[in-house]
This record gives sequence, C-alpha cells and structure tokens, in this order.
Amino acid sequence: VPIFKDLPEETLIKISDVLEETFYNEGDYIIRQGARGDTFFIISKGQVKVTMKQPSTGEEIYIRTLKKGDFFGEKALQGFFMTGGMICAQPIYVADESEGVTCLVIDRETFNQLISSLDEIRTRYKDEGVERRRIL
Repeated sequence: VPIFKDLPEETLIKISDVLEETFYNEGDYIIRQGARGDTFFIISKGQVKVTMKQPSTGEEIYIRTLKKGDFFGEKALQGFFMTGGMICAQPIYVADESEGVTCLVIDRETFNQLISSLDEIRTRYKDEGVERRRIL
C-alpha cells in the first residue's frame, strides 16, 4: 500500500496484525450513503465505484473508481461527514468487479492509534469537498 511506504517496520507489523480481510460480491454496498463510518478500508483486490446521490433529485452521480492499493473510509472516521451530530453527504462505495472485491479493514480505534496522523490520509482526495459542493 503506497501510503504506508515510509512507515517504520514496527508500525507496519502492528497494522498487519490488526488488518482483517473482507470480501464483497459485485454490486455489494461497502458503505451506504448516510451510514456511520467506523471502518477504514484498503482495497487489496478489485475495484470500488464511488458515487453520491443528489439530495434534490435522488440521482446518483459518479465520483471516481478506486483500485488495488487505494483506501477509503478515513474521512468518516475523522468526522468529515458529521454536522451537528448528524451524518451528511457521505459517498456510496460499491464493489465494482465481476470477481468481487477484497478489502483489508481496520476499526476506528486502530485507525486513530496507527494511521490517522499520516499526511497522505489527511490530504488524499482534496477535491471531494469541491465535488460535493458542486453536485449538491
């Protein structure tokens, strides 16, 4: 996973000890819009389609496709989609591979202890806020 390339070996060992592998069939929702985020995902096989529904029309807008080595879920873990205690405007993540998608998952506590301070986690997909404003 490219974002982990500069981590010390001891941190990588800790992360690898807590990763759990989860499989999703094509079309399975990995994260539904409005779901409370409590998991960080790293794609180890397949691809994931990211979309968002427009509140006014209910139309689903394509945002991007994530592939092996990409990650998601970090924004929700950091409270990015929370406003006044309510969940808002979180994208939809759907398995988009005929042979399924395999993700390595980390829970909130482990994410906060080992990963949340990485610069690339905080700055990845800076355009999300811009796209979100444009489509809402």
